[in-house]
Amino acid sequence: MIDIYERSVMMYVNDYVNDYVHHNLLKGSDSMNKPSIRDVAQKADVSTATVSHVINGTRYVAETTATRVQLAMKALGYIPNHAAKTLRSQKTSTIGIIVPDLANHFFTSVVKGIEDVLEKAGYQLLVGNTNERVDVEIQKLQAFTSQQVSGLIVATSALDVKDIQMYLPEDVPIVFIDRIPKGMDQPSVTVANEEGAYSAVSELLSTGHKHIGMITGLNQLSTTVERTSGYKRALQEAKLPYNTALVKSGDSHVQGGYNACKHLFETEQITALFVANNLMCIGAITYLKEQNIHIPREVAVIGFDDYEWANITAPPLSVVHQLCLISGSVHRKNCLRKLMNSRLKTATSCWQRR
Repeated sequence: MIDIYERSVMMYVNDYVNDYVHHNLLKGSDSMNKPSIRDVAQKADVSTATVSHVINGTRYVAETTATRVQLAMKALGYIPNHAAKTLRSQKTSTIGIIVPDLANHFFTSVVKGIEDVLEKAGYQLLVGNTNERVDVEIQKLQAFTSQQVSGLIVATSALDVKDIQMYLPEDVPIVFIDRIPKGMDQPSVTVANEEGAYSAVSELLSTGHKHIGMITGLNQLSTTVERTSGYKRALQEAKLPYNTALVKSGDSHVQGGYNACKHLFETEQITALFVANNLMCIGAITYLKEQNIHIPREVAVIGFDDYEWANITAPPLSVVHQLCLISGSVHRKNCLRKLMNSRLKTATSCWQRR
């Protein structure tokens, strides 16, 4: 095992709870006559989220806007109901996580790591699987928002944040993981994709390989772009040209990896193969086994992502290992306005030759 890289990112995620539903939660006989946060927002000509931020101090609001909101509250006789906020908070001690493919060992590991931390803190984790479909991702975002989750963790399948922007709730903190869509300005936690790919391909080059094929994931994903960039950088440093014929998309799935590997071996004379995720690696190895192409005697293979089955192949497969550790603590303050102060650590930490 050769230690090649480690990067950690400390993310502090502050969750807050506004009282825009307090009117609906109040069941007293005169509750229907009480002004709601929507009434305040309408009178001040702002969004309900802005009113919530003014009340709770959870985000910066321009002084003129804040004054307008305060005057509207005074004119309507609106009084924030902190008991209602507490009640709402008790009903929403949940975090939603949206992942693209639960069949992918990497994402199941991430889900388990997050769930272990949240369970100790008294939170429940809701999991949504999108099967790499943006339309399904939007459905999950809408479902979790309607369930009033306290926070969202998203591994998106969207190319651009514009594709999902209108479905991201303004009053719920969001952290993007693994994949970063274009234009995204939310907090994010990623692995060192480019560095991991660069190190893997550099290892293949150091053992004398010059015709190295690569199987990439879905073209729109930031992970695909970064890992391909690492592949290109390794070739450039070795003064070898980047040949598009040696790079084939496997669409991030098993069958795609199989088809891409088949195409490369039928059309190119490659001696080594770098596969950009574990599912595609399963497909590629399946094809090589069917064709009786010996690993590593006839072709060297390195996969990105670690997985248990790689240890039982003959010989064991070399992989770039992603270490995904999530640790955190939860504290309560001001009726659970700030629910979680999380530390997320992600790393592409070691090259494993098994």
